[in-house]
Amino acid sequence: MRFGLRTRVAIAFGVLSLVIAAAVSIATYAFASYYLLNQRESAALTRALLDSRAVDASLAAGATPTEALEQIPSVGQSQALVQVTGTWYTAGVTVPPDALPEGLLDLAAAEGGAQQRAEIGGESYFVVAVQLTDAMYVEVFSLQDLDQTMTIGAWVLAAQTVAAGLIGVLIGRYTVGRLLRPLRRLTRGAQGIASGDLSTRIDKTGDRDLDPIAGSFNEMAEAVQSRVQRERRFSANVSHELRSPLTTVVGTADLLDRRRDELPEREAGLIAVLVEQVHRMSQMLLDLLEISRIGGDDPLQIETVDVSLLCLDTVRVRNLPDDLVTGDSPIIRTDGRRFERIVGNLVENAQRHGGGVDSVRVERLATTVRVYVEDRGPGIDPHQLEKLFEPFSRGEDAHHTSGAGLGLAIAREQANLLNAELIVDNRDGGGARFIVEIPVTSDGDDL
Repeated sequence: MRFGLRTRVAIAFGVLSLVIAAAVSIATYAFASYYLLNQRESAALTRALLDSRAVDASLAAGATPTEALEQIPSVGQSQALVQVTGTWYTAGVTVPPDALPEGLLDLAAAEGGAQQRAEIGGESYFVVAVQLTDAMYVEVFSLQDLDQTMTIGAWVLAAQTVAAGLIGVLIGRYTVGRLLRPLRRLTRGAQGIASGDLSTRIDKTGDRDLDPIAGSFNEMAEAVQSRVQRERRFSANVSHELRSPLTTVVGTADLLDRRRDELPEREAGLIAVLVEQVHRMSQMLLDLLEISRIGGDDPLQIETVDVSLLCLDTVRVRNLPDDLVTGDSPIIRTDGRRFERIVGNLVENAQRHGGGVDSVRVERLATTVRVYVEDRGPGIDPHQLEKLFEPFSRGEDAHHTSGAGLGLAIAREQANLLNAELIVDNRDGGGARFIVEIPVTSDGDDL
């Protein structure tokens, strides 16, 4: 699985922060442990030398080894031992003499003194041995408290390292979020253009690196909008210019149709075909005019609409039975005229190409309202589903039915204006299903 750019950058920030924090923590721990241990050993060595001189003086004055050790003040976690003529004397029995590091006493006897870190009984100690006049003095200092301090410090540094990594992830997400904000605006602009809102533009923010992109996008959108408007004006002008002569042709054809019974059978049949094709051309012209007006100067007229009642009116106008309409009765805010046009075109498509309307069902969902228009036909070829809403698309029965294939294209354009979605699929039991899904807010108002 490939993560998105924002996640990858956030992870990179987190890993980088973790590596830096770990390096700093390791360096801090190493320096702190080295410094504290040296300080403790230096203080212990000074203390041991002072104590050894005191013991040596006491022994020279005739004191017994035990008395000499008792004169040493007890400071911290330390233990003093003295060896006189092969016998060990201790102030306490925390560290027995036989547990002392091997070779330490020999080194002290040879060089006058020695020191060594050692682990005795599972605990860390710093051992100092000093050769006296007639004895060997040893003082053992516990490093257990220092080990505990360093262990706590290590855990604290580890926690800080993990926290730094998590903070790095958060900083990375925030940073890349700010960096991608202009791209999100660009994405929303592109989505607006793709959904049919050719007036979508991207505001410039004063960023010299990103403003050229916004400017180029706006120029592209302006060019697309201008071209579409020119094409719509051309279609509208052509359709308008054809309307008057076509009206005359329709009137003449209707006049001939009324007198068809007076003509021979062959001529009457030709007139019937002529009338059908003339009316088809007239309807095509009206559809072209409507397509040219969609998204133009005709604004949305938002009103309260009872969806179930609108569907009932739609089927009644087309002389279909009321029991075709079933389901919920939601109330929404939308352009009722355009919404009725969408449902009406789907009903007419089912009547004309789908073997008749099987049902018109209304369903209220959490955030949308759906209208299902199902027909009794064999369904739609899956290869034609994607291009079904294109202008002049009439499917496999194009040569056997009337119509120019503009009804579904008009329905889709109207749906885009209402921020609705038009979906088509085939039912399991046969027949096609067209779905109009319009978003609504929690209180029933249209989005």
